[in-house]
Amino acid sequence: MIKRYGDPVNMEDFCNKMQLMNAVGYQGIFEAAGHKLNEIGGVLLWKINSAFPSVIWQVYDWFLMPNAGYYFMQNALEPIHIQLNPIDKKVLAVNRTYNSFPGLIAQIDVFGQDSKSIFHEEKNISLSATDVKETASIASVLAGAKGVNFVVLNLKNNTGKSISHNVYWFSNEGDYRLLNEMQKTKVDAKVISCVKEKSENSWTIQITNTSDKLAFFIRPQLIVAEDEVLPSYWTSNYFTLAPSETITVIVSCPIVKLNGRNPAIKISGWNVSNQELLLK
Repeated sequence: MIKRYGDPVNMEDFCNKMQLMNAVGYQGIFEAAGHKLNEIGGVLLWKINSAFPSVIWQVYDWFLMPNAGYYFMQNALEPIHIQLNPIDKKVLAVNRTYNSFPGLIAQIDVFGQDSKSIFHEEKNISLSATDVKETASIASVLAGAKGVNFVVLNLKNNTGKSISHNVYWFSNEGDYRLLNEMQKTKVDAKVISCVKEKSENSWTIQITNTSDKLAFFIRPQLIVAEDEVLPSYWTSNYFTLAPSETITVIVSCPIVKLNGRNPAIKISGWNVSNQELLLK
């Protein structure tokens, strides 16, 4: 972790950098399996959590908090998924369902360390049942790239709605310490809806990057009195948004964990300024 991301300056920085390691590890396991979808029988994941407080070898921790690895694994196992082979830099679309999906659009963007666009391409594709299809290669784009570069992938349906969103970060030199120099940015968040049931509450939250900077490794948390509600379940977390991108996520938790109080959403990120969104 230190060799790749640099020395941590405090405990929070240490945990954030370990979450980056955790994320790419589990993402790689399941996207590699997706690449060979019709050639393998599956993946056996040993040890999903630690028997003591830890930051490695787990998808949720001692305190029932899902790690970044959990959410990157969840994303990698989408029924319809877009992904990048980090070895040959080819973009693939994976269909784990038995339905066909015609008229899809694979959108590929590459951003530099300064969040400026250095590549954009859209490809029309169609997926048959249990299909794995190569859409494009960005090997030549990344070959001469300096510093840390970000690959943002979106697979859109025929109405333009993104049905799969995925992000990678690459350094040809293997030095990711430049991530520590990313310019700060801020995202906008709003509550779309709230559903209160007998034993569980859920909220739909829309988060938008309105800046011209890439918002990296965004982490929303459900909190009560400054403590995170555990367990709480997110449809997506530790995600990255390119400039002008929007994501809609849902968080739910057992009512008993709220202790009769109104919770809030805390939003932070690698280069994202902290903010809180009060809930009712």
